[in-house]
Amino acid sequence: MKEQIICGDCREVLAKIPAESVHLAITSPPYNVGLEYDGHDDSLPYEEYLEWLKPVWRQVLRVLVPGGRFALNICPTSIKDFKPVHYDMARQLRDLGFIMRTEIIWYKQTIRRRTAWGSFRSPSNPHILPSWEYVLVFSKDSWFLRGDKASRDITSAEFIKFSDGFWEIHPETKGRQPYLKGLYSKKSALKGQKTEGHPAPFPEELIYRLIKFFSYRGNVVLDPFGGTGTVAAVAKKTGRQFIHIDRSPKYCEIARQRMP
Repeated sequence: MKEQIICGDCREVLAKIPAESVHLAITSPPYNVGLEYDGHDDSLPYEEYLEWLKPVWRQVLRVLVPGGRFALNICPTSIKDFKPVHYDMARQLRDLGFIMRTEIIWYKQTIRRRTAWGSFRSPSNPHILPSWEYVLVFSKDSWFLRGDKASRDITSAEFIKFSDGFWEIHPETKGRQPYLKGLYSKKSALKGQKTEGHPAPFPEELIYRLIKFFSYRGNVVLDPFGGTGTVAAVAKKTGRQFIHIDRSPKYCEIARQRMP
């Protein structure tokens, strides 16, 4: 049974994971926009940032089973120094041998108070503020992931809803993790579990959809930049195994506390 929370540099930890042992990888790397991650410099030069990630993606490809999936959450950089990192990472992953399957638009509905209008009411230099992020989905070697039909657990209604690639999901409120209704017993609900200190936690609904749509019960789900453990927590509660990796002892301890 692979249920592991591993504290360490993912580039070193991934090298020790057996080849073709993971069915689904889900992650969001540091965005490299100056966020305050614990134990990571989030302001590398852009090309250095891409090169820093390349060995991680190479190892993710190695550990995936044939047909295994990789869901990468990423968003473009800031308005003033815009970098199309989603395009650059897609090209990087395809060059490494991944098959690109699709892209999901995660609409976060976050623009409420506008301050960065650019040239207001003028075409001279108006700004577009991104209220969305991307989830880029890849496969290894094949589009098809083998599995026992009895281990499929996505409902017809979920399948129809999730197969529309425009996902309206509110982002996490910083410092708290709302838990999915119906997934958790009263004993293990941990409502209001704090995730203080991480600047960009996943919303659980996003991870739930990816896990249910792209994996079978019993599959192994990996997050090489595990943060405070959302992927691991949702994987466990949906009957999957998990491997959580993060270099921050603080985040790993929070992830451990979230396990039922």
